[in-house]
Amino acid sequence: MFGRKQDNEATDSPFWKQRGWIFSAVFLATVLLVATVSYISDAGGDEANAAAQHRKPRSGPLPTQEAQGGKRATAEERPKGCRTEDDKGEDTARPTSAPKDVAWKNLNDTLVPTSPSAGPTQVSGPVWWCYARTPMGAVMAAHSILTHMSDADWRTVAEQQIVSGKGREEFISQRSAMSQAAVESEETGVYSGFSVVSYSKNAAELRILIKSAGGTLGSTTVSMRWSGGDWKVKPRTNGALFTSSTSAMSSGGFIKWGAA
Repeated sequence: MFGRKQDNEATDSPFWKQRGWIFSAVFLATVLLVATVSYISDAGGDEANAAAQHRKPRSGPLPTQEAQGGKRATAEERPKGCRTEDDKGEDTARPTSAPKDVAWKNLNDTLVPTSPSAGPTQVSGPVWWCYARTPMGAVMAAHSILTHMSDADWRTVAEQQIVSGKGREEFISQRSAMSQAAVESEETGVYSGFSVVSYSKNAAELRILIKSAGGTLGSTTVSMRWSGGDWKVKPRTNGALFTSSTSAMSSGGFIKWGAA
């Protein structure tokens, strides 16, 4: 779990049985302890959540082939109805601080970051979408997509916002074998920081910092790809959506937010 050094794991072991998957309770569990929620509120979450209520993403069509009037969006095209302030994708500089307009939104009792400038700007059922083609757009998409994997409607989000291929098929197969009750019973943590390891207009490598309910820190790496006109999670071939967790002695090297 959190704060423990990871042992070598069998490469043929299903990823959801590995410690890295257990760590994914940070992303997958849908219930946070009241004390954890209070911690974020004390750190400024009250103001952010109030702002989020006034800046809810707009409802709109799913970013699918149907949304394109029968034409599937290419990697460059934005889905119909998706507009952001950075559609030209010119902002490629890696961030040095959290966006000033960040607003923490409750997603199945887990607080996740959103931003009017970085996204999501559209919501279609369980799918939050339309992210800016910027480093912060990739960061926001990663937090939202991974957190949605704990929801009962996880498959809808997975089919829309995980890059298609063997990795997605493997993830869906293994996630389907997990009961929703088992996912919701896992220990949870809170998002505490992020780091953009690398970025181009078509790909981003991110590190996400999480604080456990006990206060220890852990981090994991997530790969993002620009596909179909929006950011999506790029899974590993074994179905893992992120690397096995590693303990973090401090939050150094991360841009701190949330419960930091």
